[in-house]
Parts: sequence; C-alpha cells; structure tokens
Amino acid sequence: MSKLLKSRKSPVDLWYLWFFYLIFPIMTLTSKPLPQMWAGFALLAVFALCVTLGFRDAKRRFIYIVLICAMILFFSTTYSPYLIYMFFYTIPLMGLLPTTRQFFLTLAVLITTVIFIILLDFDQFYGDGLWYFLPSLVIMLILPFGIRSRMKENELREKLTLANDEIARLAKLDERQRISRDLHDTLGHTLSLITLKSELAEKLILKNPERAVQEVKDIQATSRAALKQVRELISGMNMVSITEELKKSEEILRAAGMVFDVDNQVDLSEMPPMVQNILGMCLKEAITNVIKHSGATICTLKLQEDRAYWNMSLSDNGPVCERNKQQLPSSGRGLLGMRERLELIEGTMTFHIGTEAETSLVIQIPRIIKQYEAKG
Repeated sequence: MSKLLKSRKSPVDLWYLWFFYLIFPIMTLTSKPLPQMWAGFALLAVFALCVTLGFRDAKRRFIYIVLICAMILFFSTTYSPYLIYMFFYTIPLMGLLPTTRQFFLTLAVLITTVIFIILLDFDQFYGDGLWYFLPSLVIMLILPFGIRSRMKENELREKLTLANDEIARLAKLDERQRISRDLHDTLGHTLSLITLKSELAEKLILKNPERAVQEVKDIQATSRAALKQVRELISGMNMVSITEELKKSEEILRAAGMVFDVDNQVDLSEMPPMVQNILGMCLKEAITNVIKHSGATICTLKLQEDRAYWNMSLSDNGPVCERNKQQLPSSGRGLLGMRERLELIEGTMTFHIGTEAETSLVIQIPRIIKQYEAKG
C-alpha cells in the first residue's frame, strides 16, 4: 500500500500543467503596444519562474505566493482587470503550505488583493460581468480549503500506512522473541540433561555397564519427553482461540484507525477447540486483508449459530474493495490457506457483494463434522 500511495499524483507532480493557462495573459499582452508588451512578457517569465519554484521549494513557498499575488496585482491594474483570474495559480500552492498560519495569511493576502482590484475597476465587474465573475470568485476562495484538506488526508493516510507496517514488523519481532524464549525455556534444560547423561554413559560403559545401560534408558526417556515438549510447543504456536483473536483484532483495527463492530450471538465455550482454532486463524487472515487492502473505516463481524451451522461474516465499507471484489476470492495465498483449513472441517467460504462498496466474507462450518476413517 505504501507503493500505491507514492504512485498517486498530487498537485506537486502535475505542476507543469498549470502553464497551459498562461495562454490567456499572453493573448492579453499581445494586444498592447510593443514596449508594454515586452515588459509584460518579461514579468510573465518571472511569474512562471515563481510558480515553478513555489511547487518545488517548500521552504520558501509562502514568499513565492506573496510575490505571485503582487505580480497578479500589477497585471490586473496595468494590463487588464480580468487577469484577476491568474489568482487560480496560487490556489494549489496555498493548499501545499506546511502550517495553518501560513495558509490563512496567504488567504488574507489573496482576499485583500482581489478586493482592491475589484474596487479599483468596479465598473468592469459590476452589472452583467458580475454574474460571470462571482462564481469564479467563490470557487477561488473555497478551492484552497478543498486542496488543503485533500493533502492533509493523503498525509494522514501515508502515516497510517507506515504505522500499520510498523505494527506488523513489531508483531513479527515479538513472535520471534516468544518462539525463541519458549524454545530456550522448554528445550534448553532437557538438551543439557541429555548431553550430561550421554557423557556419563560413555564413561560408564567399561567401568559399570549396568549403570551405563540405565543412563541410556534415562536418555531415551528424556528424549521422548523433549519430543513431546516440541510437539506441544508447535501445537501452541498454531493454536489460535477465537476469543483471543477477537481481542487482538479489536486492538490492531483501533491502531489502524478503524472501528470494529462485533455482533456475537454464539456461546464460544461450547464450540469445539478445533473449530475455534480454525475460525481464529481465518479471522486473523481476514483482518490482515482488511487493513492492507480495503481502505475501510468500519469493519463489522457477526458470529451466529443455528442447528446446522456456525456462521461468521466479516464486512467492511472500504472503497478499495469495490475495484477488486471480483478478484478477491481467487487471489492471495492467505485466502487459499483459509480455504484449506476450512476444508478440514467441511467448512465453506464465500464472498458477497453489497451496496455502497461493502464486501463481506462469509464462513459456514457444520455443527456435525463427519469423521473419516482410513480403510485398510
């Protein structure tokens, strides 16, 4: 998702498109006498340079906006009052200002300059011309707020993505540390004991064969205990409780800035451990997909049961899903893993497309799971 955010075009990336609108002041200048026309062209070149630097130099952007307003004031009072429309060049630059104080200062400069130009040539704007100019003036004053709001939203979205990446990295690091700690605590002592007993048995083979045999038997018993510990450890790594996963999902979604709405109508204490485990792993994978791909603000989970099935549905209101809904059921190793886990207990997984860009994942698990016996 970080790459997706970086690939989105912003006003900074498309700044050169604004030069298309210089055709209007150029047409105005060509109608003036030669000395005045060439002086206007020279000033217009400085104007274009300030616009370019305004997009590229974030530190001095405020200064360039003030200079641009001053040049527009000169153009409007010297060449044509209708060049007041050149103030549209300042709008994207104002939206990119880093601080709110600078934004409102430049907005005050723009409003003051526009009012001064209108009052200076009031006859040009009053009457029929007012109906053409007034809508543009309203847009000119509102548009900076819209662009600034969009830029802030992009910044927050990028920060949220970085925060989610950091959460995922820390979660992996914590899991590695937990596995390392469990392996050390579980097997460290046992393997040390096996090493000591094997060294002792080696020394006793010639001196006391009967004692050596007993030590070898102890080694065998200890190794079996170690094998059992490893199996329990691996089982503990893979075991995910749906109750625990609900709490983890709420925490990670809250950290991602999403609301997690849970409607649980199931008595989880009566659900078999295997069903809880598989539902927990499916929920974990589904929540990961919501955070990474949906762009949602609300995630809703429903747990229901009837005589035949346990039902779990997860839906979100993310707009990103609208473009990828048809691909979701067949893409991703995580979703394939969910299907494989559900097949172990005859469960099914389906996607439903709703309204307002909502998509939902529905999982059904039969309450009576058939047991298959291998035939000799």
